[in-house]
Amino acid sequence: MPVSFARCLLRLQNGEQLNPSEIATKGLLKQFSEDGIIQIKPAGGRRVSYYCPDPILLQNYLKVQKDILSLEKYIREFEAESSDGESSLFSSRSTKTFRAKSLQGFFIRAFQTDIIVSGITIQPFPHGTELFIHQPEKLQISPNALIIGIENPECFLKFEKIAHLFPKKELIIIMRYLSSSPNRWLQTITNNYMHFGDFDPAGLNIYIREYKKQLPASRCSYFIPPKIDELINHYGLTSLYDKQIHLLKNIDFQMHPEISALYDLMRKYGKGLEQERLLTLL
Repeated sequence: MPVSFARCLLRLQNGEQLNPSEIATKGLLKQFSEDGIIQIKPAGGRRVSYYCPDPILLQNYLKVQKDILSLEKYIREFEAESSDGESSLFSSRSTKTFRAKSLQGFFIRAFQTDIIVSGITIQPFPHGTELFIHQPEKLQISPNALIIGIENPECFLKFEKIAHLFPKKELIIIMRYLSSSPNRWLQTITNNYMHFGDFDPAGLNIYIREYKKQLPASRCSYFIPPKIDELINHYGLTSLYDKQIHLLKNIDFQMHPEISALYDLMRKYGKGLEQERLLTLL
């Protein structure tokens, strides 16, 4: 159940009356109304408001129909940066309700530099093993390392094949897992960040919305490989562009000069290119 609807239910449970415009999840509102948990009350003229006639009935309904034991704790779990099965059981009957929050963190690899965790320098792992960081506050890296955020797992695992395309310096590559942990970690350090996403509208949208808006612009850049014009023209997909172009509708690319030329190429050919295509071409 969306946390926004849970907040509305909590207000109704506490005796408030809500206007229809305050409740965004209309499908759930209809369900709760049809089942008599939430009722409509005239508010003058054509206006109406919603109220909960029996808070105890609401609480029992949530336990039976939604496995929610406590609205307050359910909302608190949603707002927490992390959660696990044990804490989930205080708000829900299921350990899986907040499973996506139970293993927040990111995968990390180092090239020509060291990674230190809890004061211990991490040695190279055996082939087939990667390092996962779930407590970034215990991670230390060189302040001179360039951090490269990779969206695609295959490019992360096979980075050696394309490493020569990146600046010849200390490199830390990261790939997030079920969370925004890398974004929060990047805000606590001073290293420059380069985003290695898809060369399509969604890739640019993720970079702007989830990284550049949270970091100083001077620290951010977008990886653009050599001959990107030819790559998009010959290997790009019109379906990527057509399905995603709406994501860039309200973006002023004069504010993002580092990606404006890439955006122009996407518009020129009406195509987007997936990043893993580089593994087969370069």
